[in-house]
Amino acid sequence: MNSLSFLPIRRTLLTGAALLALTASPVHAEEDAAGGEIIVTAQKREQRLIDVPSTVNVLSPAALREAGVKDLIDASRLTPGVVVSPQISGGRTIQTFTIRGIGYDDFRPNGNPSAAVSIDGAYQGSAALVGGQMFDIERVEILKGPQGTLYGQNTTAGAVNIISRQPTDEWQGEAHAEYGRFNSWRAEAGVGGRLAEGVKLRIAGVYDSTDGFMTNIGTHGVTGSTNPAVPALADPGVNNKANRSEYYGGRAILLLEPTDRTSVTFNTHGFKESGAVQFFERTATVRGFAPLAPFTTDSAIEPSLEKTSYGTSLTFNQKVGDDMQLVAIFGWEKLKQRYAAAGDVVPTRIGDTIYRDNVEQGTAEIRLQNATPGRFDWVVGANAYKDKVRLRSTLDLSDIILSVLSADYTQRRRSVAGFADGSIKLGDHWKIGAGLRYTHDESTFNGVTADLNPYGISIAQAVFGPMPFAFDRDFADNSLSGRLNVSYEISPSATTYVSVSRGFKAGGFDGSTSFTMPETDPFKSERVWTYEAGIKFLPQGGPVQIDASIYYNDFNNLQASLNKLIKGLPSNIRTNVGSARTFGFEANVTVRPVTGLEIQAGVSLLDSKILEMWSDSAVERARRIGNDLPFAPKMTLTGAVRYDLPLGNGMTLTPSVNGRFIDDYYTELDNYQPIRGYFLGNAQMELALGNGATVAGWVRNFTNVRYATALYVAPPTYSQMSGSPRTYGVSLGYRF
Repeated sequence: MNSLSFLPIRRTLLTGAALLALTASPVHAEEDAAGGEIIVTAQKREQRLIDVPSTVNVLSPAALREAGVKDLIDASRLTPGVVVSPQISGGRTIQTFTIRGIGYDDFRPNGNPSAAVSIDGAYQGSAALVGGQMFDIERVEILKGPQGTLYGQNTTAGAVNIISRQPTDEWQGEAHAEYGRFNSWRAEAGVGGRLAEGVKLRIAGVYDSTDGFMTNIGTHGVTGSTNPAVPALADPGVNNKANRSEYYGGRAILLLEPTDRTSVTFNTHGFKESGAVQFFERTATVRGFAPLAPFTTDSAIEPSLEKTSYGTSLTFNQKVGDDMQLVAIFGWEKLKQRYAAAGDVVPTRIGDTIYRDNVEQGTAEIRLQNATPGRFDWVVGANAYKDKVRLRSTLDLSDIILSVLSADYTQRRRSVAGFADGSIKLGDHWKIGAGLRYTHDESTFNGVTADLNPYGISIAQAVFGPMPFAFDRDFADNSLSGRLNVSYEISPSATTYVSVSRGFKAGGFDGSTSFTMPETDPFKSERVWTYEAGIKFLPQGGPVQIDASIYYNDFNNLQASLNKLIKGLPSNIRTNVGSARTFGFEANVTVRPVTGLEIQAGVSLLDSKILEMWSDSAVERARRIGNDLPFAPKMTLTGAVRYDLPLGNGMTLTPSVNGRFIDDYYTELDNYQPIRGYFLGNAQMELALGNGATVAGWVRNFTNVRYATALYVAPPTYSQMSGSPRTYGVSLGYRF
């Protein structure tokens, strides 16, 4: 009986386009110093970006730093066609991806994301795990379109590879600290090098805290239920630092190279986050309560978050024979979180919830592939995934049903898969690639919903039915996914390609509080066919670099969350709802007109439509067929400009500006109310002193636009979570 689904906002196309003319977007990685090539691991082996027959956006350390990227939401603003949504449950560390209109909108940690996020090669199966390792990063690779062959399930939207900085032969390190508005601090450092022959180590850490920008005025006189048996609401009072929070994390990477044919990498990491999550702000009158001033709420409870996660991975590489490589990756993650959220957006107890979640997962992948690129590139392998997610919640409905409910659910998932992928060159210019993967998934879901009846006067069973309500469900599915592509090398710096691919997002269960057996029904796997054609012109260090693509996505068994009334109360139920399609165009351009000046720009044009809607209600079908898909803006524009100006004596001054315009988009299938489009811009002036030290001043959201990061619409409830207003500060860095 939960609700909540979210994401970013809009303003006006003319304003965004005008400002974009002054900016552009850091989508590509910095060129390798040795040869100028952009090297990626999108196909699970190192290769030139130009040789990958699909759209891959690469974010470099410089781009991440200049844009002030702290999480995947910030990172998504550097590449067109990608929307990453914050979730109320996760603060900085849980985000959900939508790429090219294909996405995931569930805030519970038992769901299946649409984009497979891997950190240093280890798959993260829950959205609750993906944001905790965004520090000391070498690069972020965003692969667009289904990646079902090499990355498996939950890749209908694409895949995201987060690659940490690795240990090096020579000792090197860097540190960066910044202070900004709202008493915001961030300090990040990493150092590593060779300990002994064949032994290397890198250690990194981060600390991030803020007083936040939200004010909670409390219940301002509202007392709640008039029933004398129900205690009056406790007023938390006024708190102008309501979303104060703190986060810190660490990582140690140990690399062993006993021979030149063998390497073993141990990665141990963890993070902890505490404080508050963002509040919902009413955007319309709800139950007689009018909207408040910006960045103000009137919650009866102070939302809070306590989250701890830690894990480890082991990567084994062994050269076999003259030109084969054996790769094995094993990963384990554990997460525990407790958070409180005011779900009713009014100062009463009509949905205030305390969640207590535990996630534990294990992954294993073994593959054999050619060791060096050649005329025939290939990989065969298998992988396994297993997790356990426990979802416990306490739902306070004292002011409507005179009671408090509890839920205790456990979901277990298991997946095994085998795959093969390869490509062959035909002559000097043509290349054909193909891949196939077979996956078997199974999951179980069981639990109990109970009426705690703390006041002895509950009417919960009259509203929801007999309690305790217990269930025990299971689901199993087999899926084939794969790809076929043909590419043509026009020149050593230009290639074109066409591809068709099939991906799937595994079926499963809704994690919301349930009262009836139909609410616990499993939903089926979502499947997507994608057709894409593109061109890449990437001369090394050239004055102009371009990559562009067009695509068409056709998917069925669409999984989505539906806002509906369940026994008179708003609920968000995740299920299969029908079929849909998207098509669009994307392009990224880098221009270097003079030495030191780089201008980057990106555009995404997207059209989405619901083609078929499964519902017993003719009214619901008519209302939704033809609507836009959630989180599918028709246009996004990204851009960045940076200029390195030598000052002499080894000093360099680098002004930079970056930004994104995102058009209107909806966050639910009914298209009740859009997040309004907006332009969000950042600027920085950095001075490199020539001895490895830097000093910079920066401003983020320099137009001080008011925008939404998330929207909840379930008429008559309208509310949003707001993005940060203008922030500014200074930073210091040092590299050796």
